[in-house]
Amino acid sequence: MEKSKGGRQAGLEGGFWDRHTPFIMLLPAVLAVIIVSVYPTLRTVGMSFFDKSLLSREEPFIGLANYAEAFGKTELWLYICNTLFFAIVSLVLGVALAMYVAVKLIKPLPGKGFFRAMFLTPWVTPPLVASFTWRILFSENFSPINSILLRLGWIKTPISFLNSTDVFLGFLSIPLLMLVIINVWSIFPFLMVMFIAGLQTVPTELYEAATMDGAGKIKQFWKITVPCIRPVIAVSVLLELIWQFNNFNISYMVTSGGPLGRTKLLAVEVYQQAFTNFRYGYASAVSVIMMLVAAVPAVLYVRSSVKDLQ
Repeated sequence: MEKSKGGRQAGLEGGFWDRHTPFIMLLPAVLAVIIVSVYPTLRTVGMSFFDKSLLSREEPFIGLANYAEAFGKTELWLYICNTLFFAIVSLVLGVALAMYVAVKLIKPLPGKGFFRAMFLTPWVTPPLVASFTWRILFSENFSPINSILLRLGWIKTPISFLNSTDVFLGFLSIPLLMLVIINVWSIFPFLMVMFIAGLQTVPTELYEAATMDGAGKIKQFWKITVPCIRPVIAVSVLLELIWQFNNFNISYMVTSGGPLGRTKLLAVEVYQQAFTNFRYGYASAVSVIMMLVAAVPAVLYVRSSVKDLQ
């Protein structure tokens, strides 16, 4: 009886560990996500309903007043347009450039390893160094670009790449376009690496069969390359889109959101409201708006993935 009882108890204990070992092993990661991501998000959402400021000890509950103030400002709508234009256009141009370079570097060309390393330079360059360099390149008085254009006679006066206040199409400006160029330069290496990894998994037999059938390079790209690496493209684009909605470094370090807010992104607005004006409640409300905007492509991707699995 004692042996059977002891064996039964050992069996129960062994069964418990067998059933719950995966959950126990995941527990540290889950706790880390809760501490680093979930709790700060919930805390930010909660703060957005209070008039919390470093300059006042009182934190009265004001409901949706911060959101009403944010959406009531024409400046916020300008920052939203800036952020959407900056993120989407940068991503489109970055994907096109990265795909072009990846297709070229996947071929057996001389010096392919050297060029791969060189194209990774923007990815490993510290944002502060990159921003300072681009500020010199696009400065009005010291820009080598302006010097070349002046010598060629294409312009009569230096172009103010980062300080022009001229607006077209309602909100676009030359400084915002310059930020897009800088951002494309900085994001395309990551996309290039992802696309190269995906292209290496495409069987060469498919291209050989398509060539025998008379398909050209363009048709092969759209009919073979893109469908084969579609999951890689989808994940890469989704990650970059979310990252660009939260982009802070380029706008703040190159132009500080100026001139007149023409290059200010939502992340810069959150930073300035929180750490310059010390309005934590209002900054939290803008952060929640950012989160909701960035969640749209994520939700669409998850829905499409679920449909594909079904």
